Amino acid sequence: MKAPQLILFLFAILLATTSGAQDSAPAAPPPASPPAVAKVDYATQVKPIFENYCYQCHGNGKSKAGVRLDVKTSAMMHITAGDPMHSDVYRSITRSTGMSDHMPPVSKDQPSAADIATIKLWIQQGADWPEDPPK
Repeated sequence: MKAPQLILFLFAILLATTSGAQDSAPAAPPPASPPAVAKVDYATQVKPIFENYCYQCHGNGKSKAGVRLDVKTSAMMHITAGDPMHSDVYRSITRSTGMSDHMPPVSKDQPSAADIATIKLWIQQGADWPEDPPK
């Protein structure tokens, strides 16, 4: 065998053996899926936020500007389940504090960023709210 043919032959053997080694290597594990987000519970997570920041004007029989957040049928007129950006409740608490329709009014305690995130996630998850107990 001449030198150039020998080099080609050895290269072909080398190529064949290395490509076979790659085929037998274990496959990389699939990427991990994102962690599941826990469902927001109305009674233990959302209602306390409404009680702390909204009920003074929009609960316990009060309906300033026609909004009540302590009665499901009334509140859901201002919440678009699955879409916080089209929910009056969410938009009101995320407006600039300089705007007159920001809620709660600037003179009142404001919900924390975590409270606002809870409301947003609850709405994104469908704003599940158990039926109001009979009065």
